[in-house]
Amino acid sequence: MKTFLKVVGVLLLIIIIAGTSLYWIYVRPFMEKMKHTTTIKYDKELTIVLGGGGNSGVLVSDSLVLVIDTKMDKAADEFYKTVKELAGNKTILVVNTHIHPDHTGGNKNYKGSTIIAGSNYTSEDWKKENGEEGIPTKFLKDRMDISMGDDTVTIFNLHGNIHTPSDVMIYLHRRKMLFAGDVILNKQAPALFGNANPDGYLEAMNELPQQFEIEKIVPGHGEMGGLEIIETFKQFFMDMKTAAADNTKEDELVAKYKDWNQVPRLMSPGATIRFIRDKNDK
Repeated sequence: MKTFLKVVGVLLLIIIIAGTSLYWIYVRPFMEKMKHTTTIKYDKELTIVLGGGGNSGVLVSDSLVLVIDTKMDKAADEFYKTVKELAGNKTILVVNTHIHPDHTGGNKNYKGSTIIAGSNYTSEDWKKENGEEGIPTKFLKDRMDISMGDDTVTIFNLHGNIHTPSDVMIYLHRRKMLFAGDVILNKQAPALFGNANPDGYLEAMNELPQQFEIEKIVPGHGEMGGLEIIETFKQFFMDMKTAAADNTKEDELVAKYKDWNQVPRLMSPGATIRFIRDKNDK
């Protein structure tokens, strides 16, 4: 019995050391990088703030200010200050691309404002994920169009499971710009869990360029860019599906994305392959 307890103790110690090492080597640097923000004054009405959680946008018109995702932690509060400076006394409308706290953590700052999210969530889903504060006031079933200055904004629900059960995107028609949430990332491995659907990602990325004339993309994480972001992220999923089906190709295809922002076993090519295999086995 004593020998058995010693073995268990050693194994637990190894697990603790491995977990601590994983945190300090990968998770902590990832989180520190995630806190950093970069503000881009795209034009006189549109401000884009990258990082600090999910990427965000602020579009100002004569009477309305549209806020896309509210960030997390301290960055959420700093972003809110920016929004208030830009908005003045104008009405603020918030859109959450999805339910995760790195995109919704600042919702609590927008008391009294309309907050829109996809309709496949319930209030209980939001409370479980984000707590009692900042629950959306409107759940969008399909799409809505808003005239803002010389641009038209389309807010639309993708339906079905992709990154989450109810991902929302925002398209600015005159600017030909898509705010994509975490359905499209730029050189960052996705976080796949629960009902996430790799095939749903691929379907969305195939359909979006057919639905809208897209020249600029603001991904959920990573630098903004053009249609090449969709093509690169689509190729990632195609490669991971190939690796999941043929383990002789796994090392080569995983190495292809070694420079991407990732956390081993959590958000990485390897984690994506395991998720696809598990899903295929069910």
